[in-house]
This record gives sequence, structure tokens and C-alpha cells, in this order.
Amino acid sequence: MNTDSSRKQRLKFFFLNVAAFAVIFLALGFITLQMLQSSAYRQTDESLKKMSQNQTRIDWEIQRYQQDNPFLNPIENMPVPPKNAGETDDPAGNRFNSQVILWSATGELLNKEVLGGRFNELQNLTLDTSKLEQVTEISITDEEEAGSKMTFHSLTIPVADAGDSNVAYAQFMENTDQITQSMQTFQTILLLCMILFWLLSIAVSYFISKQNMKPILTSWKKQQEFVENASHELRTPLTIIQNSLQRLFTKPNHTIMEESESIAQALNETRRLNGLTTDLLTIARSDANEEVLDKQPLQPASFIEGLVPPFQEIAEMEDKLFLVENFAKTPVSVDERKIHQLLVILLDNALKYTTAGDKILLQSEISGGDTWLLEVKNTGPTIPDDEKKQIFERFHRTDPARGKQTGGYGLGLAIAKQIVTAHAGRISVHDWQPKGVLFRIRIPIK
Repeated sequence: MNTDSSRKQRLKFFFLNVAAFAVIFLALGFITLQMLQSSAYRQTDESLKKMSQNQTRIDWEIQRYQQDNPFLNPIENMPVPPKNAGETDDPAGNRFNSQVILWSATGELLNKEVLGGRFNELQNLTLDTSKLEQVTEISITDEEEAGSKMTFHSLTIPVADAGDSNVAYAQFMENTDQITQSMQTFQTILLLCMILFWLLSIAVSYFISKQNMKPILTSWKKQQEFVENASHELRTPLTIIQNSLQRLFTKPNHTIMEESESIAQALNETRRLNGLTTDLLTIARSDANEEVLDKQPLQPASFIEGLVPPFQEIAEMEDKLFLVENFAKTPVSVDERKIHQLLVILLDNALKYTTAGDKILLQSEISGGDTWLLEVKNTGPTIPDDEKKQIFERFHRTDPARGKQTGGYGLGLAIAKQIVTAHAGRISVHDWQPKGVLFRIRIPIK
């Protein structure tokens, strides 16, 4: 991936993360404010509803208005009526932040004298009958305080039985200046916190976008290496085939027997090229998740018995010792064709990387009652520890020169790992003491 593409993709990730954080913070702030406002005014609204349902309180306010006495204590002048559900012992309630306004049917404020000095604050108040028996929020401009505004929650109800007074409506008001100021302070703090954390999220988004690009760049690098290695491996046999055919054209009068060496060389490279393309196709299908396993019940013992004879013959011809320890008796659910390919790769490698007098051992057993354990061991050269970490990578050879000499391309173990992984198993490589290599495969029975 070139630098411009990498930078554009990283910027895309960065802006997506920043936008995501912004949306999350905005949603969180909006929900928090809505919940706080709902809870902050709940007690005030409930208090207004209780006062509006307290008929005793309304009657006493009307009596104060009729007698024009804001200090009148009705308890001394009239019997206390029985309490309704939810009423307090003091029908007058908490009058510190509460106001009761009495209105005539024409919208005239009746109890001005009872309100006393507070009337100056409420003189711009007007009657609104459009939302009777509903809690509303109102703002009143206080001209004496340089146009400052006071906020109230208000509930207006019609008065059905006002006696000989002309009271038509009673309006209950609770001053919410303190709550409003607290809400404004909280909003300011919340906004500053959101901005601060959003700025922090920008730094986090930059870090996340950088981390997100790492696997993409790593994958791109591996893909690039894969294409380069595949191109290199394909070029070699194609060049040999091309040279062999061109040599034939330079000697048109020669017989097939006279040019049999060139023809055999071309055929040999063609076979190698066919094997390489098959391996590349297998890896490509696995990467694209197009490889489908055909799992069927398999008897491990009979499967191993039918697999090893050709390898035993090759080992005998090369003066090598090939041993089999076949203990697995429990049926396993696997793709027989893939497991056959897996063992062929490992046994073929064992034969390639051993010399006369070396020993090769194939072990098969059921481990723990739920795992088919396969081990392929040989007394050939030990693989260095740093090579063990890379041995299952594509086109990797522990000995490049020997790999070409034996016809390998470094794809066999990569395919073996893909087969084991597709079966939800594990494959690993270890030293076989005192000298040699051990490949261990664990495949779940079911």
C-alpha cells in the first residue's frame, strides 16, 4: 500500500472515530440534561398539584383577599376542615417560594394588597387560560432589577365555588430561579466537560486510527510479499521451459531422442509449475473462505494403514527407517481428503530432509478422549528456534538452497496449517531429543 493510500485510509478512520465520539458525547449530554431537568422540577410540579387540590388553602386565600388582610390567620377565625389525602397539617403550605394569585373572569388580578411588595415583581403577569390545570413555565421581567427575569412554574385552575367573591381562577406559582440557575451552571460545566473529553477523544481517535492501520499494512505487506514470491517462483520454471523450447527451434533437424534431455527438462518444470499453481490456488481459496470441508466419520487406524505403505517403500529404498505407532481406534469426524493431504505434506518433508540411516516415526492416538493426536518425527536436522516462528509462513524455507534442490516452494507447511486450522485444531513444531524435528497436530474428534 503506497503512502498516499495509507494516509487517506488512516485519515478516514480518524474522522470516523472523531465523528463517532462526537455523536456519543452529544447523545450522552442530551440524555443527561433531559433526565436532570425532569428530576429537578418534579418536586416543584408535585407541590403545585398538591396545592391546587387543597380546597382549604384556596378558601383561606379567598378569605384573605375578601378581608384585605395578608396577615390573617384563618385558623383563629374558622374551623379547620378535615384534611384530604396528601394534605399537610399546615394548609397554608410553604409560602416562602409559593404564591397564590386570584383572578377575576375578565383577567383582573384581585389580591394585589395581599401580595404586598411581591406585587411589584408580578405586576407584568397576565392571565392565561389556554392551559388550565397544566403545569407551565413562565418568565417575568423585573423592571426594578434592570430587566432581570424571574422564572416560575405555574398551575392555573378554575374556582367553581367562590362564595360572594368574584374570584374565577386561582393561579399557583413556585419560584424556580434557584433551580434554573443551578441548571444553567450544570449545563455550562457539562458543556465544558464534553468539549474537554471530545478533545481527548481526538487524541484517542488518532491512536485508534493508527492501531487500525497496523493489521491492514501488515496484511498488505504479506500480500505484496506473497505476490513477489509467487512471481519469482513462477518465473523460474517458465524461463527453463522457454529456454528448452527455444533450443529445440535452433536444431530443427534433430530427432526426439537427440533432444530428449531438453524435452524431459521442460516436462519436469511443467510438472513443478502445475504443482505450484495447485498450491497457490489452495491457499487463495482458503484466504477467501471458499474452502469447504467435507467432514465424514473416519476410522484413524485403517486410514493410517492405507496411507503409509508408499512412504515406507521410499524410505526403504533410501535406507531410512520408517516406523508407525497406530493406536487411535475411536472414529473421528474430519475431511479425509484434507487430512490425507496434511500427512502427505509432513511425511514428504520428513523424507526430503533426512538422509540414509535417519529414522521417521508417525504416531496416531486419541488424547484425552476428545482429540486425535498425530505426531510426525524425524532425526534429520534440528530447526533453529527463530525459524520455528516462521516455518508455517508462505514461501518460507529453513534452507532455501535445499528447498529448490528438493523441488519445494515453501508452501507445504502453510497449507498444512490451513488444513489443521479449518478443522479447529492446532499444529506446532518442536525439537525431538536428542536430535530431530517433531510436528504435533491436535484435531478435535467432533
